[in-house]
Amino acid sequence: MDVSPLAVSQHTTPAGVHVLTLSGEIDRSTVPFVGWAFDNGAGEKCAPCTVIDFAHVTFMDCSGISFLLYAHRAAQDSGGWLRLANVSASVQRLMRLVGLDDIVPMYATLRAALPS
Repeated sequence: MDVSPLAVSQHTTPAGVHVLTLSGEIDRSTVPFVGWAFDNGAGEKCAPCTVIDFAHVTFMDCSGISFLLYAHRAAQDSGGWLRLANVSASVQRLMRLVGLDDIVPMYATLRAALPS
């Protein structure tokens, strides 16, 4: 039995922001777990406002980029937003290379990404 090299935990803040915390690698084999958690946030199809905490993400490939584009569009379509927190330098570099850093805001900490 394969064990996913990605763990996903989630919660919703009192303000209604869906927070996904990822640990491990985001790639073709693990992105479906992230997508499922995103789509089922707060018990509905895509919580409008979502922060994805990358504090423990060790690797991300183009599958993760595709997911983030999907998540960004889904959040906008529901009148909300997507924000990223604690993105490592290597993942930030990948996002810069494809221009995603101009589309999805990144914050140094989870606290900074949450609305005040």
